[in-house]
Amino acid sequence: MSFGVEGIAAASIDWSMYKVQSQYSTTLMKRAMDDMESQAMALINDMLGAVPSEYQFDVRA
Repeated sequence: MSFGVEGIAAASIDWSMYKVQSQYSTTLMKRAMDDMESQAMALINDMLGAVPSEYQFDVRA
């Protein structure tokens, strides 16, 4: 890579591509974490609903 205008432009493009890839990866990871959280909450609610009990527990506290 040269240090002229072409080198600076190429480095800028590479940096922009890196930022886009990083943002995309972060978004996918957050979406997967949100999906796992909602699946876990659904499982907890199903488990609580399946066992009749005289006691009520607040699992969100």
